[in-house]
Amino acid sequence: MLRLDLHVHTTYSSDGLCTLARAVEAARAKGLDGMAVTDHNSISGHDEAKQISNDKFLIIPGLEVTSADGHIIGLGVESLIPRGLPAGETVRLIKEQGGVAIAAHPFELGTKPSLVYKAKFDAIEGLNARAVLLGNPLAQRFAAKNKLTMVAGSDAHRSDEVGLAYTLVDCEPKIDSVLEMILRGGTSIAGETIPLSSFLWRALQKMLRRSYER
Repeated sequence: MLRLDLHVHTTYSSDGLCTLARAVEAARAKGLDGMAVTDHNSISGHDEAKQISNDKFLIIPGLEVTSADGHIIGLGVESLIPRGLPAGETVRLIKEQGGVAIAAHPFELGTKPSLVYKAKFDAIEGLNARAVLLGNPLAQRFAAKNKLTMVAGSDAHRSDEVGLAYTLVDCEPKIDSVLEMILRGGTSIAGETIPLSSFLWRALQKMLRRSYER
């Protein structure tokens, strides 16, 4: 059984505070078998990921696209997906590459819950470690009601967040095998969210940083 964090940001994201090498180190320390690199609107980390990925630790190339309707994770993609497109078009482009399209934290505070109705997703993120309060229960309820595959990821932007939430997949440690199992619904989710106090503190830091940059 593979334990995979399917939502990890690195310094290849504009707001990432963790190098890819450090993220891998943190994931291994928590007993994970692999992770997905899902930087914001970027595939710049893919070349480095290919050099690190091996039989003992799998790295799935991906990205988190900022669509016009919300954030969408594309796993198994090799080419950049343009940001700002409608969700349906974003999903189509991900699938054209043989990738898996996932609705990322669709019910998190500040997001557009209509995202899940805008496209035919392969899966929904049922557990996101940074989605506090009702975000995860609502996502899980929607997935169960609509018979959608659920995956989990930390949405880590810092090394200490890597592996807080993860997806369990019973397959070979190969990218194609993992993607196939997601499409077949052969996943389960596990983990936890960051403490509410930590979430609020980091949100405040983010607001102050934005105010300072203006």
